[in-house]
Amino acid sequence: MSGVTGKSAVFFSTLALVCIAQKKWNSKSRRRKQRADGNHDISQRGQSLLTPTLPYIMDYLKCLQDHCDPYTNPRGHIPLCMSENKLIIELLGVRLLQIETASRAFSDSSVYCYNNTLGLPGAREALAYFLAKHFLCPERTNMTFGDALSCIRPELVCYGAGASSLISHLALCLAERGDAVLIPAPYYAAFDVDLKIISGCIAVPVHCKGNPSEGPTPRDLEDAALAAEAKGMRVRMLLITNPCNPIGTIYTPEVMKEVIEWARSRDMHSIVDEIYALSTFDGQFESILRTLNNELGDNVHHIWALSKDFGASGFRMGTLYTQNEKLLRSLANLNIFSGVSHPMQMMIAEIFLDDNWVYDFLHQAREKIRYSYQLCTRMLDEMVIPFFPAKAGIFVYADFSSLLPEPTAEGEAKFASLLLDAARIIMTPGAAQHDQKPGMFRICYCFVSPELLMMAMQRLDNIIVKIRTHRIHWDNLTPESMSDII
Repeated sequence: MSGVTGKSAVFFSTLALVCIAQKKWNSKSRRRKQRADGNHDISQRGQSLLTPTLPYIMDYLKCLQDHCDPYTNPRGHIPLCMSENKLIIELLGVRLLQIETASRAFSDSSVYCYNNTLGLPGAREALAYFLAKHFLCPERTNMTFGDALSCIRPELVCYGAGASSLISHLALCLAERGDAVLIPAPYYAAFDVDLKIISGCIAVPVHCKGNPSEGPTPRDLEDAALAAEAKGMRVRMLLITNPCNPIGTIYTPEVMKEVIEWARSRDMHSIVDEIYALSTFDGQFESILRTLNNELGDNVHHIWALSKDFGASGFRMGTLYTQNEKLLRSLANLNIFSGVSHPMQMMIAEIFLDDNWVYDFLHQAREKIRYSYQLCTRMLDEMVIPFFPAKAGIFVYADFSSLLPEPTAEGEAKFASLLLDAARIIMTPGAAQHDQKPGMFRICYCFVSPELLMMAMQRLDNIIVKIRTHRIHWDNLTPESMSDII
């Protein structure tokens, strides 16, 4: 009996050693595989963040490495895919470089210390004044500071690190992971990531059955909501940009009121992004604040930022106006991760209160936008390229579908590649903006000077002539055959 027990002991000891060795081997194998895959240094959540926020961002960065200059690098790349207004940077810069403005931003001891994460008290007052004067009551050019703050309470406005950050925070505070957010299409390409990357919400494009430039109807919204619900999603929010990006049209007050009423009938929240509100060609725009008579309630939230109307996307300074006080208390905790620096708040607060400068700045900005828009659309007309007539924004949405080798997303991508390789220009593809029609492209004409814009449009004209000449022989459109485009 003792012999059997001894043999058993040896057997089980040997088996244990084999199991330990196998476990070590498996562990080493996993580590080797992780090193080979490059996945050992970040989490699965980190892995999910590796996808670029914009599908065309790598091509854009390529353009920046070889940016065209009319005199020193005339054959360089010209990016027309980024919605930034570089035409007005100097106007803003000159104002901010005034000695008293810069010194005021750093002379107050409060800018060096912790404070309310939603914004410094004085900066929130200045923002409330600015929103009341330019969004709620634009006709009251002589509105006093006190009157403005009686219309929009400073404690209901806040700052955040850009409109994208605030939209992401709103999704986190107002919806649950997996909830659907309806967005009229085509729409800003980065909204998908803004809503998903932290809050886990799902952007659902709303395709208009009529003219998309006129905005969605309640029927369009209801159809999209029912389709999302059929897939098991809860439809929690509506996100709508007015003026529209990328079409550049302005939805009427009637359309905006209808879509808000529809969302309210479904107990949904509405985020109204008016980031291009002051970039209209004639200064005519009715904000949702005015349309709703400043009665936002707990379910309508207003977004704006300095990125577009003030040409200051690098400042990372967005604004939120909401009458939902519980939401603001949530954001006060969340905004510790994405607040705006106090010196920047002080500088911009001074700008917001400088009525004469703001009115003059906006007037000059609109003249520059209108000039570049007319230059761009005149050349599109000469090329016989259809486009949506715009009333606002810093882009034009054009239809290049007749030039595609085939009416598919692949055909659109092939055309975009040809533009990049042969003409060294890049425009925002419609597929990235959830447009169902292949061949739609957004041209951001304020990203470059009028001189560079002319060069880009001439290259575009040259390549269009080539394509139309070789219309049935797309395979002949090689880089060699296109060498004379630039």
